[in-house]
Amino acid sequence: MQLLPQLAKKIVDEVQVIMKEHVIVVDQKAIIIASTDKNRIGTFHEGARLVMKTKKKLHITEESAKVLKGVKAGINLPIFFDGNVIGVIGITGIPSEIEGYADLLRKMTELMIREAYHFEQKEWEMRGLEAFFYEWVITKEVDEAFIHQGQMLGIPIGISYLCVLMQIESKLEQQSIKSEKTNWMNKQFASTPDDFFIRWGEGRFLLLKKYDEQTSKSYLKTEYKRWKGYFEKKYESKCSIGISSSVVKYDINVAYAEAEKALKVAKNKGGIVFYEDLFLDIILEEVSDQTRREFTERVLTGMEDDKQLIETLRTYLLKNQSIKVTAASLHIHSNTLHYRLKQIKELTGIDPRTTEGITLFFVALCYLSETGGSSALLN
Repeated sequence: MQLLPQLAKKIVDEVQVIMKEHVIVVDQKAIIIASTDKNRIGTFHEGARLVMKTKKKLHITEESAKVLKGVKAGINLPIFFDGNVIGVIGITGIPSEIEGYADLLRKMTELMIREAYHFEQKEWEMRGLEAFFYEWVITKEVDEAFIHQGQMLGIPIGISYLCVLMQIESKLEQQSIKSEKTNWMNKQFASTPDDFFIRWGEGRFLLLKKYDEQTSKSYLKTEYKRWKGYFEKKYESKCSIGISSSVVKYDINVAYAEAEKALKVAKNKGGIVFYEDLFLDIILEEVSDQTRREFTERVLTGMEDDKQLIETLRTYLLKNQSIKVTAASLHIHSNTLHYRLKQIKELTGIDPRTTEGITLFFVALCYLSETGGSSALLN
């Protein structure tokens, strides 16, 4: 374990909250890497070098401070990790006055270092899992070597999995909050060792859920609604979840593709979407952004900036092309509605009263909508 400046600074910052004395942290080269007195950072500390040699606490008086290079009166203590001295922490002051909490300071420092080490180890494990699952998602064919690699990581390949993708868009995205989210989710699977929850990019998470006869759609929906509610309440987050319909043992790429399509629609709605519930959305989501723009511009040409006609067309669709119901919803006379529909035909060359015309307008409005997708049009 190497004592790095970032961790040393964190230690000093924590100590500074509870102590008024100046504190330094020194590395194995006897260089001060963190200090409440910024001017001392980067300077040599002879007292720390002595402490690392003897592995014992060193009291520095005003007299000895005049002899030793780069030191001030106080106490220097070795920082131990796994029986080795990895650095020194020093506290400035009259040794007899600060003796009482010098050892407490060292214990607190060593505890913080152990916590940082375990966190780092956990991060390495997580990155290993992330790399494996990423490879699994893009792999077309799973061979014996890959299965063995999974077994080495504690991942049983060959059981039935559902694929779930979760997107959490939060206003509060500090690193500590990201870690909190991951830790909370990992706790949800503490009793289900065959379920795997993996970070999957910025604000996105991948869950491989072991599937059995008890894994009903209603159970999953209830459980994921609970997660969604937790994140939205605690972190002011928009939480979207897409769930595959395929249950796979080896071809995770198939289930992943389904979950990804479901998530796209879920992001538009801000909810939970099962791939098996998608119909027209499957086709709409496959179209490239450029083609969407070209199609929308072509269909709505001449009226794309007319909010009144767009809203009329949208309401006409929502009310199943009923003249009476649409007019009532818009608070206009039916003759006015007929006039607007005629305007739409004249501007675009497409008649919204025909099957082909209303289909074209339906798709165009899906793409025009800020949230997109056929479901968004109905919200």
